[in-house]
This record gives sequence, C-alpha cells and structure tokens, in this order.
Amino acid sequence: MQSRMAPSPIREAYERAERLKTEYGASEVFDFSIGNPTAPCPQGVAQALSATLESSGPAIHGYMQDCGYLEVRQAVADSLNRRFGSSFGPEHIVMTAGAACALNVLMRAVIDPGDELVVFAPYYAAYRTFADNWGIKLVTVPYDERTMFPNLDAFEAALTPATRMVLVNTPHNPTGLVYPDDVAEGIVDVLKRRKQETGQDILLVSDEPYRELAFDGTKAPWWPALYENTVVVYSWSKSASIAGERIGYAALPPTMEGVDELCHCIRRGIGELGFVNASATAQRMAMACVDQTVDVSYYDVNRKALYEGLLDCGFSPIKGNGAFYLLLPAPDGDEERFLENLAAHRIVAVGGSAFECPGYVRLSYCISNTAIKASLPRFAEVARLYFG
Repeated sequence: MQSRMAPSPIREAYERAERLKTEYGASEVFDFSIGNPTAPCPQGVAQALSATLESSGPAIHGYMQDCGYLEVRQAVADSLNRRFGSSFGPEHIVMTAGAACALNVLMRAVIDPGDELVVFAPYYAAYRTFADNWGIKLVTVPYDERTMFPNLDAFEAALTPATRMVLVNTPHNPTGLVYPDDVAEGIVDVLKRRKQETGQDILLVSDEPYRELAFDGTKAPWWPALYENTVVVYSWSKSASIAGERIGYAALPPTMEGVDELCHCIRRGIGELGFVNASATAQRMAMACVDQTVDVSYYDVNRKALYEGLLDCGFSPIKGNGAFYLLLPAPDGDEERFLENLAAHRIVAVGGSAFECPGYVRLSYCISNTAIKASLPRFAEVARLYFG
C-alpha cells in the first residue's frame, strides 16, 4: 500500500545524522538538523516528577476534564496575567498535547475544507502538513529578501474572502529572528483594515514555542495586546526542555468575540481527534515551570560561537536574535550541493526549501557548545570548496 504521507525533511535529516553516527561514531558527526533542546530542564520538572512519585496512584494518572486540570489552567492564566497585564481565567486556557495538537485542533475548528490559511515564508514545514490534514488551502506570503521579514504589501494582497486564519511564529523557525514591533504592528494593521473595509474578522494564531528564547534584550510581541481576535498557542518543549513530554496550551482572550464557543470547539476537538487530554504528569511539569525557563544563555553562547565561527570561515550567516536556529545561504545558491558538501564533512543540516526559503540551509544550534566548537574546522573545510 502506498503511503499518502510525504516524508518530513527535518526528520529525514535527523535520521541521516543517526546513520552517520552509527557509521563514524557520535563524536564525529555534527547534527544541526532537529530542534531537540539540550539546555538543562528548570528545577520544576524534577520537582513535579518527585511529587508524582511520592503520591503515585490511579487518582493522579487518570482522566481529567478534556481541557486539563483546573489548577494547571489557573496557574497558566495567572502567569499570563502577571506578565502581560491580561485577564485570562482558567476557562480561557485549554491544555494540549504540545503546540502541534493545539494548531491541528484550531484548524479543524475554524477552517472549512477549501478555505484558506495564510502563513509567512519562511515557515515551519509542518504547517503545510497540518493544513493538508483538513483540506485547507495554504497561502504563502513571501518574505522581504533584505530582512527575511514578511512582505506586508504581499500579505494584504494575499487576503481573500476565503481567508479564515493567519498564522504567525516569532521567535521564528527557521530564521531565528524576532519580529520587531513595526512588523507585528504592520501585520495587525492589515487585519484591522480588512475588518473595517469588509467586515471580515480573521483569526490570528500565534505559535509561540520559542517565546522565552530571545537574545540581545529582544522581546517577542504579545499579539493579544495588538489584535483582539488572537489565539496564543504555546509549548513547554523548548522553554523547559521537555519536547518529548508533549505539553502546551491554547489561550483565548476573554474579550475575543465568540470565545466560549471556540473554547468548546477546541475541547471537543481534543477528544474527537484522539488526543483525549494532555498528559497528566506533563501538566504537573508545566504547572511547576509556569514561571521558570531554561537558562537562555546556554543557547546564546552557542549562537555567538556558531555565527562568529561561520563568519570567520567566509560564510554569510543570518544572525538571529531568538529561538535556536541560524539560516546560512549556500555560497553559490545551490542548496542541494551545499547540503551534500556539508554531509561529506559529517555536518547535517536541513535545506531551506523545506521552509519555503530555497538557497539556504537551517542550522539548529541546540547542541552542546563543545560540539559547536568542534564543528567549526569542518565548516572551514567546506568553505575552502567555495572560497579557496
């Protein structure tokens, strides 16, 4: 039977790295493929696990409300309100099995087959897969070649009567950039103008797994303060280094029109799509880490070492100020050749075409600092193929 599922370029690169490690040894392969966090978990993770062990029994491992434990949702709401001056209640928070769960449930709840979801290139490759799950037309807005930020004129032109949702992601995968205020405000101005001119109230969804991973004093936009019709999707995968635990949430501002109905649809979707509820143990981890994060300097050290090392080799990397990704242009524009030259020197990256930015490769620098430094002589060898 032929599969309908297209392979994930990120997973394919990751599996390639695993094969190379088997052949040459782990220390001889530099895997920049997947965003698998390596910073030590905050203390709350161990505390939550210890508490679970001490009181282990069926009661704390059983089903709960489909939206998650009340005390966890209350803790999330309180944390958001403290940090952003918002007014969430627990009824506006739905705990999910990671951000991917929340995005799929939202798409199913809001967009009919054949209607449109707008995303900004470059974008996380799975967005297209998620849209395909529900027969949604994915509309891609090109980026400004000078800045890698969205082309706002193209964004306005991309909106149609069939547009139901706009998806934003910052700090950004794959560029590692944080949208500055003028870009965020520009996106929102287009949506507000659209509503004023046509009455079309388009849902904005902010995918925020990297919210806390920002450097150089940068802060990510808080979209609900800019645009009322916003759903925030969050994951602790990166901020607490618990990607495999699959825990996140959807937060719906209480002033949003139809908020109760949309919350109900999300809750129903969690059950109908087979997620049932977010993991009980992972919810306790999330509650313990609600105001904690990994030490962001762990990734900042890697960012600077990799960026400066690549510059020294003669490459022209894009210096991000968030997440843990770096985009590197292929010196001759040939992405596939560049990937093969890197792999021949046991450096594994992901091609930019997977993110709608051909001619680049993405490097995920959430590996050890020792590995970053050890990789630089290999990058220098690749650079000599291009620059002599």
